[in-house]
Amino acid sequence: MSASPQPDLSVIVVTHGRPELALSTLRSAHAAAEGLELQWLVVDSGSTDGTPDQIERAFPHVQLLRCENIGFAGANNRALALANGRYVLLLNPDVEIVSGTLAELVASLDARPEVGVASVIQQGSDEQLQFSIRHYPSALRAFGEALALPWHGSREEERVASRYSEEGTADWLVGAFLIARAEVVRSIGGLDERFFLYSEETDWCYRAHAAGWEVRHLPQMIVTHHTTPSTRADLVAQLSYAKLLFARKHYRLGRRAAIRTALATRHLLRVLGLSARPWTRPEERLAAERRALAVVTGVAPPPFG
Repeated sequence: MSASPQPDLSVIVVTHGRPELALSTLRSAHAAAEGLELQWLVVDSGSTDGTPDQIERAFPHVQLLRCENIGFAGANNRALALANGRYVLLLNPDVEIVSGTLAELVASLDARPEVGVASVIQQGSDEQLQFSIRHYPSALRAFGEALALPWHGSREEERVASRYSEEGTADWLVGAFLIARAEVVRSIGGLDERFFLYSEETDWCYRAHAAGWEVRHLPQMIVTHHTTPSTRADLVAQLSYAKLLFARKHYRLGRRAAIRTALATRHLLRVLGLSARPWTRPEERLAAERRALAVVTGVAPPPFG
């Protein structure tokens, strides 16, 4: 950790198993950190496979915190309480920097004082663009996703590829790589821990907008996010539950009800075998869709408290 009274950037990584990916993430971030004073914070959230021990051996200068699995938002908040950089970077433990440097990103933000939260170009392991620029949830978009409508504006995802090569504002940005000014964290607080997983970045960006900050996509960097769609029933259900939680927090009753109906429609169609695309693990996916439907309709409790 830097001896500087205020580093340029505090890098926060929350780990939960899979040490080989977390170590690659830290190596990649270190390689892109030249020219900056950095603070490194890793929070291990209940790993049982030796992940924190391996990180301590490989990166003894990193400040490592250990806690139970209290959720992604909660674990990030433990580090945010200790972060003293001018900016904070929430970095998923399955992300690698492909091009660009953290110094270039910080310089871009220094030149744009109106920007409070930002992200960069994200791609998958297959080097295909990931649609990380997002619109706020709405009933129309939820129905568009449920029915797999192809029209522009019928999804939360910004699916126009050319937008990702250009700088521009966004409602919210996928939080696998999310940088924020320290002033934003001081003014709006950390992540809402009611979002155990998913939608915590949607809520954070929403609150930043409400406080007068811009949320902006900056194409100066490209990162690879090593993620694949999950068929785990608890994660599929949690994704929809988090959308309901966001709507409950920020929207009026009618809008909340419409989003719930749209999400229930989506899962019901899939339970009935009317998915828009074939499933790679049909039995697992069917179980996941059934659990998500039960959670959205209130028949079952949310997966994570």
